[in-house]
Amino acid sequence: MIIDPPIRTGDRIRAKLQGVGWYATLRMGMLKGIRLLTSRWFRKQQARRSYRVDGRVLTAALDTTPDQLDRVMARLKTDLGSRLPFDPAQLPAMRTYYREQAADELAAVVESAEQVCHHVCDLLGSGPVFLGDPIDWHRDVKSGYRWRSDVYCSDIPHGQGNGADIKVPWELSRGYHLVLLAQAAQLTGEEKYARECIAQMTAWIEANQPGYGVNWACPMDVAIRAVNWLWTLAMVVDHPLAANAWLSDVVATLVAHGRFLMENLELRDDGVTANHYLANVVGLLYLGCCVKELREAGQWRDFAVRELVREMDRQVLTDGVHFESSVSYHRLVTECFLSSAALCRRHGVELPPGFHRRLEKMCDVVAGYTKPNGLAPQIGDGDNGRLHVLTGYSRRDVRDHRHVLGLGAWYFDRDDWRAAAGSSWIEGLWFGAGPGAKPVPATGLSRTVAFPFGGFYILRHERNYMLVNCSPPGTNGVGTHKHNDLLSVELHIGGEDILVDPGCFLYTSDPQAYNRFRSTRAHSTVTVDQAEQNRLIPGKLFCLHPDSRVQVLQWEPGGPVERLVAEHDGYERLSHPVRHRREIVVDRLSGTWQVTDRLTPRDGRPLSHHAEWTLTFAPHCSLLPARSGWHVSTPSQRLWLEGPQLLSGGKAITPAPHLEEGLVAPQYGRVQPAPVLRWSWDGVLPVESRVSISRAGRDGAGSS
Repeated sequence: MIIDPPIRTGDRIRAKLQGVGWYATLRMGMLKGIRLLTSRWFRKQQARRSYRVDGRVLTAALDTTPDQLDRVMARLKTDLGSRLPFDPAQLPAMRTYYREQAADELAAVVESAEQVCHHVCDLLGSGPVFLGDPIDWHRDVKSGYRWRSDVYCSDIPHGQGNGADIKVPWELSRGYHLVLLAQAAQLTGEEKYARECIAQMTAWIEANQPGYGVNWACPMDVAIRAVNWLWTLAMVVDHPLAANAWLSDVVATLVAHGRFLMENLELRDDGVTANHYLANVVGLLYLGCCVKELREAGQWRDFAVRELVREMDRQVLTDGVHFESSVSYHRLVTECFLSSAALCRRHGVELPPGFHRRLEKMCDVVAGYTKPNGLAPQIGDGDNGRLHVLTGYSRRDVRDHRHVLGLGAWYFDRDDWRAAAGSSWIEGLWFGAGPGAKPVPATGLSRTVAFPFGGFYILRHERNYMLVNCSPPGTNGVGTHKHNDLLSVELHIGGEDILVDPGCFLYTSDPQAYNRFRSTRAHSTVTVDQAEQNRLIPGKLFCLHPDSRVQVLQWEPGGPVERLVAEHDGYERLSHPVRHRREIVVDRLSGTWQVTDRLTPRDGRPLSHHAEWTLTFAPHCSLLPARSGWHVSTPSQRLWLEGPQLLSGGKAITPAPHLEEGLVAPQYGRVQPAPVLRWSWDGVLPVESRVSISRAGRDGAGSS
């Protein structure tokens, strides 16, 4: 039985007041009221707004005349390459480097580009799928659903209730694959890649009237597309196939992108800004810096630089963790800030020292959470989101964030990040890092580290790693991409994942699955009375009620034994309040990871509660029961899980754990079966549960 009562209006208002304050809450209420009163009028006005840029509008935007348009396009062809962080002057050296020092990378670029030339892409877990000839830019290739291209963007529904995923056409139209084609054309000299790139951009323009259809429904995706088109142009604009007339059409489309973004910035009613708004800003920054001929370019650039600095202070906590409590979105936002900083450096735009200090901390966070196998944990929401994909398109595991370290190593001149990036350090080449730069031996990154404001505590030694999640409901309490994963653990032993976060499977195309993957029961933590740590709000996917607060009571890093003790009060809202405390002890000498949970009543009454513990294992793990625990086998080692053992009322209790087949999502849109171990208890609190995982003996048996 679910104990959580319905979320009342008063609860929601109080949560808003706690999260964003009086002013933002009143502002949100007034805006919602105004929108309700004027919605019909607003839609009619929006329907009349056209972002189409024809020849006359384009010449006016460029402050030129029709007979001078060719001259303006010729100048843009000459100058555009030097306006991106990418430096065309380094292309000859890069070609040589790829051919002689990175032949595998070059072969992968060519192989992926060949697939794209045949209109085959992998979109958000679809697997390699044929997009059609011509490509249908408005279709979800996974469900087959197609959005109409003549519907105004504000009337496009996001959730269809039929399994259609609006993110699939958005992902295709972000244009990551266009950058790949342009890179293949530059690195190989093969004309077919440039021809296909130009043909696809032309086809997209013809099929997507500005302001209409699914690909204008989300300003964030409009912004990311603008950035990727500019990167693409920088590499193909001097190709003989890139005629002035074609370039004029592309620039006209980019003008529409900029105007659309300025008029549709993704500001929440309560004034909270997050990754969507930041992407809007980055798109305007790129447009303002790279298409300087536009009359609006200076306005876009100045606005974007100002907002970029402001968003660093708003969205990034003082320890460098992005405030949405999601590792995947931390990667996206770090990319946005890094790419923007590189662009500003290219154009002589100075950003404040505080901006750079916090950006460097963001890269430190990436280095801190990256596991010994090079992958990131799947904490919080994740939709594979990127600003641009400059290396590893369709090949690299989306959980590999080390390209951020490759770029950060170039920007901040950090040899430790260059080493930690592995082969991903090559990302820096596309931002101007010299092709002669090479990785150095890794040093100093295999250490325990804490990010207390973001709530990530990472205990590591050599090839062993444990992350304890103490992240709060982020985004100023809105909880946009936070899961109910308080005090959950990720465990990695001997270079292999053992306990994992289940990740995030789908968003609006399957709300039930989305809620299952962000639920408390999906994570390696404790559920009390079948309640969520933070209540899910009916009808709102990207939101959690901020019921919980986490407090770290003890943190003892370093030394042969490391310890963390933390607790949360998410269950104290229940009619019979309960507090959950978790103690983590890592004994390096014995190779043991121990987790102890204590559930205590907060009102002193002897009332019965139901508690359930969950451990979510990596898909490659298999478990076999033994007398006092479980044998855990992986492809390369055997481990021993001791327990679980419960202690209640001074009595030791051995529960009966049961093994079930669960699901984990290694990326958005794709799931794998994985073993999940659960055990439960009913009784009067307090109760204590203890479980430990250690390396098995040489004979493969644990201490059973």
